[in-house]
Amino acid sequence: MGVVLLSLSVLSFSTLDSSVKWLIQLQTLPLLELIWLRFLSQAIVSGVIFAPHYKMELLKINKIKLQVVRAIMLGTMTSINFWSLQYLQLTETASILFSSPLIVAVISHWWLKQPLRLGQWAAIMIGFIGVLIVVRPTSNVIHPAIFLMLVNAVIFAVFTLLTRHLAQHENPAAMQWYSSLGPVIIFAPWVLPDFVMPSHLIEWLLVLATGVSGGVGHYLWAGAHQYASSATLAPFGYQQLIYMAFWGWLLFDDIPPLAVFVGGSVIVASGLYLLWEQRKTPLT
Repeated sequence: MGVVLLSLSVLSFSTLDSSVKWLIQLQTLPLLELIWLRFLSQAIVSGVIFAPHYKMELLKINKIKLQVVRAIMLGTMTSINFWSLQYLQLTETASILFSSPLIVAVISHWWLKQPLRLGQWAAIMIGFIGVLIVVRPTSNVIHPAIFLMLVNAVIFAVFTLLTRHLAQHENPAAMQWYSSLGPVIIFAPWVLPDFVMPSHLIEWLLVLATGVSGGVGHYLWAGAHQYASSATLAPFGYQQLIYMAFWGWLLFDDIPPLAVFVGGSVIVASGLYLLWEQRKTPLT
């Protein structure tokens, strides 16, 4: 169940990034406003969807300080990702972020004392090699956004572990609602004074798409961590590369090279092996 929920969540996240890149290419709204609208639409859509079912439970959180930290981290990661999408392809940003599962595994092993067998380490390393196949060195000048995305990968790794911890104590719907509301409050003082109202239907539809896909993605992602460990789930996030390649081809005429498909196959295969390895001898 954890793997299924995570798979659906990364599909939602790829839709989110594609919608954002489309909005960025329209060049009609300031970048910081796009970030703010993305979280505002998520908070509104999430409230409308979840409030009738969860009622007051949607407002209840147990670990307020950690929720604030999580919201700040999410706002930071989103800002870095949106800025980088101006200069990098969808598959590039996704591939760089895929270094975070290795970081998650190392932190889980050394900090959280979560045991990993040799086969699991091998699967994670092979998955990372698949990422390197996709990113493969070129003679092109490396854009600074690549290094910023590497920082983002580290933040995402810590964010993953924090989500796993909070998922054991919090309602996933409340978690994702508060995590979207936090950046709305944080960025409001900088956005509202110079707010530019979207003037076209396509802009409103794309903004709404960011809210829906972001809200659904974070809800499913938090729910996935209630069923499985971070180290087990992490390799399955690699499949987002396939979705990114598809959206890049469909929306932006970005045809991924053969290396994307080869590397993607290696990544998915390593993730499936990792799951099989854990089920063969469940960890305590």
